[in-house]
Amino acid sequence: MPPSAPEDAGTDSVIRSPSNAALKYVRSLQRRQKRHAERAFVVEGDRAIEDGLQTGAIPSLLLVRDDRVGDEQDWLRSLQARVPARVVASTLFDGVSDTSTPQGTLAVFPFPDVPAAATRSPLYVVIDRVRDPGNLGTLLRAAVGAGVTAALLSDETVDPYHPRAVRAGMGAHFRLPIEALTPDTWANLEAACALRAVAAADGLVPYEGLDWTQPAALILGSEADGVTADAASLATTSVRIPLLGGLESLNVGVAGAVILFEAARQRRRGPRRGARPQPAAGVDQP
Repeated sequence: MPPSAPEDAGTDSVIRSPSNAALKYVRSLQRRQKRHAERAFVVEGDRAIEDGLQTGAIPSLLLVRDDRVGDEQDWLRSLQARVPARVVASTLFDGVSDTSTPQGTLAVFPFPDVPAAATRSPLYVVIDRVRDPGNLGTLLRAAVGAGVTAALLSDETVDPYHPRAVRAGMGAHFRLPIEALTPDTWANLEAACALRAVAAADGLVPYEGLDWTQPAALILGSEADGVTADAASLATTSVRIPLLGGLESLNVGVAGAVILFEAARQRRRGPRRGARPQPAAGVDQP
């Protein structure tokens, strides 16, 4: 749990000791195991923190670098009045930051509990063996923008709450249901979505050639390794992005965004003539 009270407050309330409990807690959240044990993650930077606040999320701890005191925006002053906030000496703050040029604000948020929107024609993205946190964050951000119902992540995928995934997600974690891909969610996905397309460089169908207005799932793997055999067995077809210029492939973040926004474009236009979208049973929460 985050420290509930400053242990070194007094005439000088600025944290100046590297052994301070608040700093130790933030450092501990750099580890995946600790993040999931605490069900908490670190968000850095004014915009990223404000994105979380706009969704109604409230951090359990706020750290502000001492050179930002007196220069805060209105939202930060308001936040400091509502949550435990500590001022940290610049060198110590930069030491717990995961960025090369820290903005001077850092917050610990609980894992968001985002419910999947009810819809007759859901669109899921299944992410399997994506190990680069930046690519994962890019995918999650694209998924939000494309109106994806939920993201389902396999065990072999990097932790979505990795600091670099959070930065690349740009607020996606507070807006998108992010679930584990379990045997139960697999079974429900098969029942809910008639179209389950795995992206591959040699896919059978160009990405714009599928009817994405029906209940659908896009299955994505790493550029180097693709998807596991289990994930491939979930697919009903494979999809490719035709490329010019001699390119063999795109990274998974870009490729996923291209296909998901094609799905969003089709859904804005409406079902194709003769297409029969099936009512979706939905995917159980893990």
